[in-house]
Amino acid sequence: MESLVRRMVDGRDRLLRWYFRFTTPSASGLPNWRVVTWFPVVAVVGVAALVLLHWSGTSSGMHWYLLGTGDDPRLVVGSPRAIRSDEWLVQQSWVVSQHNTGFGATNPTFPGGSDMTLLNELPSWHWSSVFRPHLWGYLFFGLDAGIAWHWWVPALALVSGCYLFVVTMLPRRPLTAAFFAVAIFFTPFLQWWYTPSSVWPVAWTCLALAGIIWTLIDKRLWVRVTWAVLIGYFATTMAMGLYVPFIIPGLYVVLAFGVGYALRVRPWKETGVRSFVRRLWPLAASAIAAVTVTILFVLSRWPAAQAIQSTVYPGHRAFLTGQLLSRDTFLTGIGGAPWEQALRSQGSSILGPNSSEGSSVILLCLFLLPGLIWIATRSWGRGKRPDWLVLCNLATLLLFLAYLLIPGWNSVAHLLQLDRVSPERFRIAFVVLVPLFAVLVIDHVDRHVTSRHWTPALLSASFTVAIMAAFYWVIKQNDPSVLQAASMWAVTVSLIVAATLLLFLRRTVPIAAALLMLASVTISIGVNPVYRGIFDLSTTQIGRDIVATDTLDDGMWLGIGSYENQALLTETGVGSYAGVQNYPSTEMWSAIDPEARYEGLWNRLAHIRWTIGEGEPVVTSPRVDVVSVTFDACSTFAQENIGYVLSDEGRIDSPCLTELERVAQGLLTFRIYKVVPAP
Repeated sequence: MESLVRRMVDGRDRLLRWYFRFTTPSASGLPNWRVVTWFPVVAVVGVAALVLLHWSGTSSGMHWYLLGTGDDPRLVVGSPRAIRSDEWLVQQSWVVSQHNTGFGATNPTFPGGSDMTLLNELPSWHWSSVFRPHLWGYLFFGLDAGIAWHWWVPALALVSGCYLFVVTMLPRRPLTAAFFAVAIFFTPFLQWWYTPSSVWPVAWTCLALAGIIWTLIDKRLWVRVTWAVLIGYFATTMAMGLYVPFIIPGLYVVLAFGVGYALRVRPWKETGVRSFVRRLWPLAASAIAAVTVTILFVLSRWPAAQAIQSTVYPGHRAFLTGQLLSRDTFLTGIGGAPWEQALRSQGSSILGPNSSEGSSVILLCLFLLPGLIWIATRSWGRGKRPDWLVLCNLATLLLFLAYLLIPGWNSVAHLLQLDRVSPERFRIAFVVLVPLFAVLVIDHVDRHVTSRHWTPALLSASFTVAIMAAFYWVIKQNDPSVLQAASMWAVTVSLIVAATLLLFLRRTVPIAAALLMLASVTISIGVNPVYRGIFDLSTTQIGRDIVATDTLDDGMWLGIGSYENQALLTETGVGSYAGVQNYPSTEMWSAIDPEARYEGLWNRLAHIRWTIGEGEPVVTSPRVDVVSVTFDACSTFAQENIGYVLSDEGRIDSPCLTELERVAQGLLTFRIYKVVPAP
C-alpha cells in the first residue's frame, strides 16, 4: 500500500514538474511558443474535422418542415431555430443564389441587381473576399463544406483570440485560458445572434488586447510585425461586415486597455520615449492600412453603400442615452443569463420579446466589480502607483453603464458614436469583458500572494448572490414560467457564484474558470443544431421545375404566399420581384411604383411579399422589415414586367394567368402560372 501511495506521489510530482517546464514563460515574461500554440492547434484540428463532416449550426433545416417529407436526413442533432431567420431564410438564401448565379459581386435576381459585397456576409469573386476568410469555403469547396467553413472559421478566431489574450496576461495558466475561450464561445448572446458580423468584433477585440501586450513587451521586430498584420487584417475583416453597433463597443475596450497597459508597464522608462514610439510603428502602420482598405472598399461600392444609408430602415439610426430601463424594465433582459435555458422553449417572456432579443451575457464584469474596486483602492492607498490597467477598464465599464442607464448626455454620446448602438445590441460589449475582468482579478491574485484575497472574494460573491436573488424574485413575481422552463437555473446560479468567489483564490482559479465554462455551456448548449450541409431549395422538385420553366422561356418571376416562395425564387437564381432586399433597387421600384408614391414604405431593408389585389400595385409596410405589395396580373405593371407567378396559396382566378404546372412539395402545393395578355 505504501509503495502504491509513493508511486502516485512520484507520478504527481513528475506531472507537476513537466507542467512547470511546459508553462515556464520566456525571458520577457510572455508565454513560450508551446503555451501560445497548443490550444489554437487543437482548435484548428477540430474545425478541420467539422468542415470535412460538413457539420455546422445553420438552421437551414427550417425549410424541411414545409418542403420535406419524413425526418430531415441532414439534421444530426438538435432543432433548427425559426427565430434565426436572418441566417437560414435571408443569408443562406442569398448564399445559394450566389452559388447558382456564379458568385458575382452583383446578384442579378432583382431587376437592376443587388450588391452582394455589402451586408449579410455573402461570397463573391470580388477583391474584398481576400479579407473575408470565412467566405472562402463557398468559393473553393462548394455549398456543403462552405457553410461549415463559414460557421467555424469565425469561431476559430474567437476561441483562439480569447485564449491568446488570457494566456498572454497569465502565461502559466493555459488551461484557465482554454476554459475561458470555450465559455466565450457558448455565451448566450453570441449563440442566438451567431453570424460573422457578431463573432468577428469579439474575436478581433481579444486578438487586439493580446497584440497590444506583445507589442509593448516583446523586443523582436518580427513578433511585433506579425501581431500588427494579424490585428490589421482581422480589423478589415470586422469592418467589412459593416455592422457598426457590434464594432463600436470593442473599440473602446481596446483603447482603454491599451492606455491602461502602457501606463502600467511604462516601457518608455526603460528605452526612452522615441524608442517607445518606434516600437509602435508596425501597429500604427497596420491600423492605417486597415482603415485605408476599408475606405477603398466602401468607395468602390459607394452607390450601394449610399442606398443603404439613405433607407428608412435601418438607415442611420441613433438611440438616446439611459434607455435601458424603458426597454428592459426589470433588467432581466440584460442580466437574466442564468435563466436563459428558457429561451430554447419560450418565445416572448420577461427575458425579452423573443429568444434572440432575450439572450444576454453572464455579467461577470459586474459581479467582480466590488472586488476590483477593493483591489484598486488598496493598491492606491498603500502609496504605490495606481494600477492604471484596472482603473482604465473600470472607467470603460462605467462609461458603458452610464450610456445604458443615465439619460441626458445625448450630444456627448453622439460624439463618441455610442448612440449608434441600441441597448439590446450593447450586450456584445459585456462578452469580451468576461475574460478581461477575470484576467484583471487573476493577474492581481498571481502578483500579490496574500491571504487578504478572501475579502474581495467574499465581497464579490455576496454581491453576486444579491443580484441573483433580486433577479429570481422579479422573475418569480412577474413570469414564473421562466423558472419552470429554465430547469437548470439553480445549478447555473450556483456555478456562477462559486466561480466569482474562487477567481480571487490563487489555487482555485482553474476551477473557477471551469465552473464558468460549465455554466455557459449549460445555458447555451443546443441553441443551434448540428446540421450537415445546406438544404438547397434549388434541388427540390419545385426548384428544378422553376429553373426548367425559366430556361425554356426567360421571364421575371413573382411569388405569392409563404416565405418559401421568396426563398425558392431567390435560391434558384431566376429574375424575381420577391425576396429580401438589403436596399431598394431603383429599376425594380421604378416599375412597381413609377411615381414614388410609396417610397417611404419600400425604401428599407425588408422582405418583399406579394398578395392578390386589384389594379396597380399598392404598397404597405405591416412591420418595419416587411413590405407588402398587391398584385393584379391584368395590371399594367404585371403585363409589362412579369412573366411567371409562383403561388402556394391555392388557385388564383385571373383571366391574365394560365396555370402551367402544379407541384406537391412537402406540405405545400405550388402552382406555376404564366402571365398572358389581358383580354
